[in-house]
Amino acid sequence: MSLEGKIALVTGSARGIGRAIAERYAARGAKVVVNYATNRARAEAVVATIARAGGEAIAVQADVAHVDDIARLFETALRTYGRLDIVVANAGVELVAQPVVDFTEADFDRLFAVNAKGTFFTLQQAARHISDNGRIIYVGTSNTAFPLPGRALYGGSKIAAQFLVQVLAKEIGARGVAVNSILPTAIEGAGVFTEGVRAEVREFVRSFRPMQRMGNVEDVADAAEYLASDLAGFVSGQHLLVSGGGPA
Repeated sequence: MSLEGKIALVTGSARGIGRAIAERYAARGAKVVVNYATNRARAEAVVATIARAGGEAIAVQADVAHVDDIARLFETALRTYGRLDIVVANAGVELVAQPVVDFTEADFDRLFAVNAKGTFFTLQQAARHISDNGRIIYVGTSNTAFPLPGRALYGGSKIAAQFLVQVLAKEIGARGVAVNSILPTAIEGAGVFTEGVRAEVREFVRSFRPMQRMGNVEDVADAAEYLASDLAGFVSGQHLLVSGGGPA
């Protein structure tokens, strides 16, 4: 699928799912704005990887927990490239194995600052600045489709923007803009599995998932490529569950 001539912005794209999406878009011809919160070296490594493959990208620091940072991120992207055709709201933080009776106010504030507020204002900026017939994509979680013990705070912080996707699809649909979510399962190479997966976790996943494997970042990039392409022009307000045939 060609994205030649498109301009894409991907939040939280210095590693994991965001990096895979940024590199995929660049490989398909898009110019990419790589966003990071703290690790400049990691973001610049993504830009260098894209450049070595013949693509073009810039790295822009912005912590989506801060609305002013989000505005600056979009201003920089527009000043550099003149427009935005694709925005992926991917930045997020994960907290698992945290029962309701144990999470703290600090836990709540951290997750909701990034996963809820950060995504809401990223999508707001996207709605204001996306080109007509553009694509807005939110990377959520399969936990919102299949709640699990220990995931109340994480899933709760992620489901708010999932609702916003459906509202935004209606509000800007007349401009030809498609707004959708990707809901990935637990992904090897991302989130709490960024540094690897223990053998017992891998075996547990095999025991209940029809495809008997972990998801990987390329699985999510496949979905992001489809939703960014012309093929998805009439798909909007939807939540694509990427879970290997399982509920989560």
